Amino acid sequence: MKLDGVVSELKALRVSKGLTLDEVAKAAGWANASIPARIEARDSNPTLRSLQRYAEAVGARDFRLSLRSSSPTVLTFFNHAGGVGKTSAVRDIGYTLMQMGFRVLLIDADPQASLTRWLGAFNDIKLDDTLYSAVLGEEDDLRLPQPHHVYGMDLIPSQMGLAKVDLQLPGVMMGLTRLKEALVQSQGYDFILIDPPPSLGSLAALASIAATHLVVPVPTNNKGVEGIPTVMDAVKQFRRATPKLQLALFLVSQYDARTTVDQDSLVYLSERLKALAPVSTPLRLRPGAYKRAALQGQPIPVYEPSGKAAEEIQTVTTELLTALGVNVHVEK
Repeated sequence: MKLDGVVSELKALRVSKGLTLDEVAKAAGWANASIPARIEARDSNPTLRSLQRYAEAVGARDFRLSLRSSSPTVLTFFNHAGGVGKTSAVRDIGYTLMQMGFRVLLIDADPQASLTRWLGAFNDIKLDDTLYSAVLGEEDDLRLPQPHHVYGMDLIPSQMGLAKVDLQLPGVMMGLTRLKEALVQSQGYDFILIDPPPSLGSLAALASIAATHLVVPVPTNNKGVEGIPTVMDAVKQFRRATPKLQLALFLVSQYDARTTVDQDSLVYLSERLKALAPVSTPLRLRPGAYKRAALQGQPIPVYEPSGKAAEEIQTVTTELLTALGVNVHVEK
């Protein structure tokens, strides 16, 4: 069953058991019946966390998410431009997927190591802890190092020494496919999320060619709009090496609803990009919350679990799962 059909299934279960909306709200720990009523409303777009609470409240014995494929879905968050919200999206969407019950591996493929630092995992990271050996090791032994464990997820961290890959990889036969080969050995994950550097260099190409899907963060400013042709040209090049590479989602970021520029950019991006891939609900510009979470080394849903930023992350994660064709199974 697709996500858009699970609400009616759960509602039917509630009705069959004679449960009122007030009873569901009380069992789920919600303030009043308006919350389950909104979930049941036509064209509602509830978060998966809300659906899980609703399912538990109506007594669904088995409410689980499942992927169509037994192999990991590899999501590389690609944009050649920096400062577009790419790293925070990897961190926060990865954490939200973990909360939903998925097994998640994060890979920091950026020598700046922002993802590593923003998860508080920056102490004593050696080059062998990174993906360096997985792509520049012996050809018959390409495998990822032992991951670190952070906030319920696994993490392959990074450090500045990883920049050597950009210099050394061009001289390696079939070098750009090596991370893809190494990931074949990475069993036991539902999702692998990769944060490449904001560039068009070897590391960014390596990470993108390793993916099954790309997520493209696009800010609602001039840089975001003007960068789209370069992004799409890069995607075309990546597909020469991996023809099955799919665009999963354009992740609209840093939206400031107070400005006309952002409003116009949002309309323009939504209209222009929807023919290429789904376009997400915008993540609003919240520099204070994101800066404080990064300084604390925490995902937004950990730092501010009841805040608007965490709610937006849940929404776009749900949209990403829908775009990927994630199924929901409900057993009465």
